[in-house]
Amino acid sequence: MSTEATRAIVAQAYQAFAGRDIPALLALLSPDVEWGEADNPLIPSAGMRRGIEGVLEWLRIGQETEDIRAFEIERVLVEGDMAAAIGRTSIVARPTGKAYAMDFVHLVTVADGRIARFVEHFDTWAAAEAFRP
Repeated sequence: MSTEATRAIVAQAYQAFAGRDIPALLALLSPDVEWGEADNPLIPSAGMRRGIEGVLEWLRIGQETEDIRAFEIERVLVEGDMAAAIGRTSIVARPTGKAYAMDFVHLVTVADGRIARFVEHFDTWAAAEAFRP
């Protein structure tokens, strides 16, 4: 993948996510995409998932348990088939009503014109504390 092709695919994915256009997001994913974040027993969406069904599960859990108040991509660095999106978000954990804000980095790998891997890195301690009863 060229850097520009990767940049375009990643930009389309964030545009679809921001617009809550799930069909458009899913169309950008490899059928066996790896998607997720670090495991943490207190964070409902934690862990890695595989395939479109796994992404749908991650989205469903997030929708049911998190109220995203702000989501901002500050910068996207791209080289070849990899991108790193750097940003900031603020979220309310619905089960507890606790708010938290954090910086994040999303590492995205593109293969054959589709997103093959998406891993979110963030302050899991802050998130876990927000979900802690």
